[in-house]
Amino acid sequence: MIEVEIKARVNDFNNIKETLIEKGAKFIKSVDQIDKIFGLSKFLDSENKVVEGGIIARIREKEGKNILEFKEISRQKGGIELKFEISDIDSIKKFLSKLDFKEAFTVKKTRELYSYKNFTICLDTVDQLGKYIEIEKMVVTPDEKEKTRNDCLNLLKELAPFSEIENRKYGDIIQEMINKDPQSFKI
Repeated sequence: MIEVEIKARVNDFNNIKETLIEKGAKFIKSVDQIDKIFGLSKFLDSENKVVEGGIIARIREKEGKNILEFKEISRQKGGIELKFEISDIDSIKKFLSKLDFKEAFTVKKTRELYSYKNFTICLDTVDQLGKYIEIEKMVVTPDEKEKTRNDCLNLLKELAPFSEIENRKYGDIIQEMINKDPQSFKI
C-alpha cells in the first residue's frame, strides 16, 4: 500500500470540526502517540534530514500497542510503508542499531481521527510544533498517487481554506529546530 497525504498548519480546529460534521464525517477516536524516529546515515543529508526516497524507522507507541514502521520519505507524493506490531521495544532498538539506524528524536502528539469517504483526516496537536491537519488516503498502485494527491488538496481547501500547506514531515521541522538549537529536543 502507498500512503498519499497532505499536511497543513492551522491556527485552530473549531471551523474544521464544524465543516467535518456538516459533511457527515465520522469521528473515530482521539489518541496520544509517541513516535521514536530512527535515521540511517546513508539516507541523511548534510543537515541530518532524510533525503527524498530515503527510509526511516519509527517506533510508534499508542493505545498500549507498539508498532515498528519503515517509511519511504516522499514529501510530495507519498511513499511505501511497512508496519509490524512489536512487543519488546528494547530488542527492536538493538536490532535497528545492528542495521545502523540511530535514534534521532521523539515526536509527541495528540491525534483526532475522522473518516470521510475513503479519506482519513487527522487533527494533530504536536508538542512544540503546533496544530496541523493531515488528509490521507491509501492507494494500491503508483499510478493512483497524483489523482489522489489532487483529491486530498481539494478536500483540504474545503476543510481548511486558510491553512498553510506544510510539505515538511514533522521530523524535518524538528530536525531544523535541533540544527538551530541542539538542546531544544531530547531523544
